[in-house]
Amino acid sequence: MKKIGTIFLCLVMAMPVLAQNKVQSPGVLFEEGTFAQALAKAKNNKKGPKIIFLDCYTTWCGPCKVMTEKIFPQEHVGKFFNANFINVKIDMEKGEGIDLAKRYGIRAYPTFLILDADGNEINRVVGGGEADPFIEKVKKAMDPANSPKAKRAAFDAGKTTVNAIAYLEILQSSYMNKEAGEFIEEIFPTLNPRERYSDKMWPFISQSLQNPNSKIFSLVIEEKPLADRLVSKERVDAVICGGLKNFATTYVSGRAANANPAEVMAKIEYLNLLSDRDETVSYFIKAVKLYGENNIAAIADLLKVNEIMRMSEGDRSALERFLMGVKGMPKERQLEYLKAKQEYLKKQADALNANIERLSK
Repeated sequence: MKKIGTIFLCLVMAMPVLAQNKVQSPGVLFEEGTFAQALAKAKNNKKGPKIIFLDCYTTWCGPCKVMTEKIFPQEHVGKFFNANFINVKIDMEKGEGIDLAKRYGIRAYPTFLILDADGNEINRVVGGGEADPFIEKVKKAMDPANSPKAKRAAFDAGKTTVNAIAYLEILQSSYMNKEAGEFIEEIFPTLNPRERYSDKMWPFISQSLQNPNSKIFSLVIEEKPLADRLVSKERVDAVICGGLKNFATTYVSGRAANANPAEVMAKIEYLNLLSDRDETVSYFIKAVKLYGENNIAAIADLLKVNEIMRMSEGDRSALERFLMGVKGMPKERQLEYLKAKQEYLKKQADALNANIERLSK
């Protein structure tokens, strides 16, 4: 009896340890197999979930790894997703993922698609996040009424500014920037000035102004005094300046191979008409002109340490990236600039240390 009692006592004492070693919920259960097999399972599920949660990821995407390693393994996250979805993970840069990325227009990572059993997109969530807020985003996306398709239908049924903003917001949150740009071009002429330059519409107009070749860019330039009055000249100038600088960067980096130098120059010279507070404007204009003349050596001559280092940190960094990114810029000229910059900073540091020593005596 004493031996039995000892065994019983040992078992009782071991119960907390056994409880601690109990296998925890695996979190979100992702299907193995092909995308077609996942769709078939959703279609044939009589009692289980009939919609797909597709994790579109890449191996280099940091937020994708956070979701995989920290969010999806959580028990309450697993309970929600396993109860509501057939869960699938596919690398968008391998195997069938390459075609799926094209099919669904995946432009940012991570993107999470919510699909019906036929593979039709119900909605999407772009970007990860903490567990509970992410679940709330997915819950909202599960409602077809919150999809881009539904918001577009609502606008078509009632062409109001409120419906237009609602559609643009869902496009933006889904990283459907191309579709948003096309919609802005569609509705811009139909809006009265106060509508198109309102606080709610201006962020979407601003996005379109990042492309100086867009119709919106030309339309805003045509009525810039009106935009300046309703938005403010400073804000309008800043957005147009940013768009033109991005355009210039694309051009001198060689990513606009078919661009006409004269047409590019005509656009970039508009920078002269904007705020004169930006010290980098003259450099952008000169570099674009010289690039069109294939005079890379003269662009390299713009890398003057004593001039550039006197600029503000933001202007200096932007200008350095721009000039260093010119296609064909000789490496030796880049190294020459960086060494001169190093020497400049060393002298500055020596002068600072001398002042510290003097004041410490």
